[in-house]
Amino acid sequence: MENENLDLDVKPAGNKDLWLFLIIVDIIFMCVFGFFLYKHFSVSLFNGAQVRAEQPADVSAHAEDTLPVIDVEAVTPIETTSVAAAPAEPEKVQPAVPKEQPAAEPVEVPMTALIPAEPAKAEEPKAEPEEKPAAEAKKSVIVAVNPKSSKYRRVTFRWFGEGKKVSIVSGFTMSKPQPLKKKNGYWETTLSIAPGSYKFLYIVDGINVTDPYSEDKDGRSVLIVE
Repeated sequence: MENENLDLDVKPAGNKDLWLFLIIVDIIFMCVFGFFLYKHFSVSLFNGAQVRAEQPADVSAHAEDTLPVIDVEAVTPIETTSVAAAPAEPEKVQPAVPKEQPAAEPVEVPMTALIPAEPAKAEEPKAEPEEKPAAEAKKSVIVAVNPKSSKYRRVTFRWFGEGKKVSIVSGFTMSKPQPLKKKNGYWETTLSIAPGSYKFLYIVDGINVTDPYSEDKDGRSVLIVE
């Protein structure tokens, strides 16, 4: 059974060659037929265009033969009679009619216009603030020679502000508050300090305050002992 099925599926190769040959013959025939058609129609189109180009010349020549010849001398001129133009009548100018002007509307006068304006008051010159005299510089720190020791200097500190309890704190006091005593309206104390640069603060009623008569740096008063 398997061999019989195989024989049925196999197709002869001769049929393919025959169909290929017929297709080639058809193509050649169509090419030859198309060439002859093109040649025939191109000749007819060319001849038709040439005939159309020649026709206008013949028509113009035939028209010249058929047109009649007119003798210019035999034509009698037509006399023209000049008609005097009638004078134009002057246009009547109508008098201009004055236009009625509308009655003027009553103007309302504001009440403020009836009230006399008060005279402007002269501006009084402003009194310039009196310049306060600058506070007299006071010696809040006095450096003197120490007769007992040449290595130290006698430095007197004075606090001229108000307060109930005043003390001074710095590196030369070993960071311990040193109290000041009140004399003649100000607070004062004298300490022995070695030459150098120091920073100090006053403690007035428990509040840290800088000396207003000395230089400040980093929120502390500066002391230079030479």
